Amino acid sequence: MKEENIVKLIKKEPQDLNLQPVVLIYGYEDLLKKQLIEKFKNRASDFHFLWGDETNLNQLKTIFSSGSLFSKGNIAVVWDVDSFLSNLKKEHYKDFIEFLKKVEHPDMLFLVSSKEKLPTKSPYKEITSTVQLINSPKLTPKAFEISVYKKIEKAGKKIDIDTLKYLVSKLPRNLYDTKQEIEKLLIYAADKDEITKEDIDEIVLSKPEANIFAFQSQFLKKDITALKTLKILVESGQHPFEIQSFILNTLNKLLLYKSLQSKGVSKSESFLKAGINYRPQQQLIEDASKIWTLSSIIKAINLLYETEVHQKMYYAEIEKKLEEYVMKVILS
Repeated sequence: MKEENIVKLIKKEPQDLNLQPVVLIYGYEDLLKKQLIEKFKNRASDFHFLWGDETNLNQLKTIFSSGSLFSKGNIAVVWDVDSFLSNLKKEHYKDFIEFLKKVEHPDMLFLVSSKEKLPTKSPYKEITSTVQLINSPKLTPKAFEISVYKKIEKAGKKIDIDTLKYLVSKLPRNLYDTKQEIEKLLIYAADKDEITKEDIDEIVLSKPEANIFAFQSQFLKKDITALKTLKILVESGQHPFEIQSFILNTLNKLLLYKSLQSKGVSKSESFLKAGINYRPQQQLIEDASKIWTLSSIIKAINLLYETEVHQKMYYAEIEKKLEEYVMKVILS
């Protein structure tokens, strides 16, 4: 089927959108994916938002086998369909494809992938030849600049071209975080007619160079700069759930190491049992054990579980809840 660009679709009115019953949306910009799906929410009698890592084929079949209470049909979204597919056994690939072929209007199924380029191997190969494809690509530098300008112009503010380029150079490269930064800037400059470089420097954070291990070090040291590093990790494509899994793994190792140490187990034996073999990581955990108490580690682990409940069961903004979690732990 012909592939559609998500930007063109979002510009249309909801009544003018005629998509196939099953749609696979992939690409970089999550904000655009959410905006498109929002246009369809009111079309359904029943709307289901599902996380790919917590959904199986039987659940999907159950949703679409039960008729809607009225006649508007069911709409389901499988967010992070990549995790769903990775958990799907190979012997069930054909069954899944046959299921997709049976979904018909007024029912709709949105499969949302974080991949910027879809794999050509199974089951993606069979899926892409069965469903409608929509690409949500990263905006070109010029399109990104125009998007920022329109947001400021819509708010009734002026900004000259040099200041606009300066602002763009400091912004994250995805629309979701850019939206938040621009909104903060507009609130700050609410009583002004024009945005200045001074306003930008006061509100918009520069993007640090970052990697997951820099974040780990800052997090364990309870260093507030971990929040900046976290932002750039998410902007560069690191999924919040991957970061949370990394945090949980780190805290579990720290908890085991500190517990063993409190029982008089030697340092080398504690590292061995905690699975910490790389010397720089050993030093990091050893230093962290002097900052963290056993109760604070357990509290951080429990808080992480609570965070995931809000993200996955109550559909809270994933990135925002992770940021709140990191801030709470660092400031505790």
